[in-house]
Amino acid sequence: MSRAFLIYVPVLLSSLVAMLFSGCGSDPKTAPVEVHRLDLALRGGGPLDADCTNAAAELFRISGYGELNDSSLSRYASAPGIRLHEQAVDSVWNARRITKLESSLGNMKARMAHIFPDMRFPGVYAIVSPFNQSVFTVDTVLYLGLNHYLGQTYEPYGYFPDYVRARKVPGRVLPDIAEALLRRDYPYQPQGDYPTALSRLLYEGALVEAEMQLSGVSEQEALGYDDGQMAWLNHNEKELWETIVGRKYLFSTDPQIALSLVNLSPFTGLFGQEVPGAVGRFIGHRIINSYLDNHAVPLSELLSPSFYESTTALADSRYRQI
Repeated sequence: MSRAFLIYVPVLLSSLVAMLFSGCGSDPKTAPVEVHRLDLALRGGGPLDADCTNAAAELFRISGYGELNDSSLSRYASAPGIRLHEQAVDSVWNARRITKLESSLGNMKARMAHIFPDMRFPGVYAIVSPFNQSVFTVDTVLYLGLNHYLGQTYEPYGYFPDYVRARKVPGRVLPDIAEALLRRDYPYQPQGDYPTALSRLLYEGALVEAEMQLSGVSEQEALGYDDGQMAWLNHNEKELWETIVGRKYLFSTDPQIALSLVNLSPFTGLFGQEVPGAVGRFIGHRIINSYLDNHAVPLSELLSPSFYESTTALADSRYRQI
C-alpha cells in the first residue's frame, strides 16, 4: 500500500463523517440557529428586546462602554469605529447570507449534539466587534464580529498583513465559530510543568479534526491555507516531519518552539520563509488522522491531556511508520 494512500484515507474518512451531518446528508428538519442582529439593534440606539438587552449589557461591560443606558447606547451607535463598517456589513451580510449562516449553524449544532454531547451551543449575537477577536464567548453567549468578515479586499483591512486579510472572508465564519467553542470547552491544559511541543501538536491536530467535523469544512479550509500552500505542504510533508524530528523540536519543552510551530503567522520561522505558517497544526492533524485510522476513539478523548500528554500517543498513531 502506498504512503500517499495511507496519508489521505484518514482525511477522506473525516470528510465523509462530516458529510453525514452536513450538506446533502443533513436532516432537512434540522432547525436553524438564529443569529440575533445585535449590531442592527445597537445601531438604532432605541429600546432593545430582552435577549438583546442582556447580550448588549455584557458587551458594553467588557468593551469599556460602561453600564447599558441611553447615554452609552448613543455613544456606541455614533462611535467612528462602529459606523465605519455599517455599509459594508449591510452589503456583505445581507438577509440571504444570514439565512444561509443560520441554516449552517443549525447543522453544526446537530453535529455537536452527536459528536460532543456534553457541549452546549450558545446564543449567537452578531455585532460590530470593538476587539481584534472576530469570535468570542461570554458565558452562554457567542459574539460574532461581522466586521471581521467583509472580504480580503475590503479597504479598511489594508493595514493588515496579507496572511491576516486572507482569513477575513465570510467563509471563515463557520470554522472560526467551531474553533472558538472547542477552545472554550476543551482548552489546551497540560498537566505537567514542562509540556512538550508534541503535546501541543497533538492538541492542535485534534482541534482541527473536531473543527472539520463540526463545521463540515475540509482540512485545507480548517487550516486556512490557499491552494498553493496546501499543495506545498502535501508535497513536503515527509521532509517537514523529518526536520521536526531531526532538530529535536518534538520533545522540546521550550514554549517558544511550540508557539512558533502552531501560531498564525506569514511563515513558520523555525523552517524559513518558504514554509507556510502554523505548519505544526498541519503535521498535528496528519498524526491525528493516522491515529483515528487505527483507533476508534471519541474526539473528546483526543482533546484531553490524558491523550495529548501520553508518552505512547505518537507511537500508537503509527504516523510515518511506513
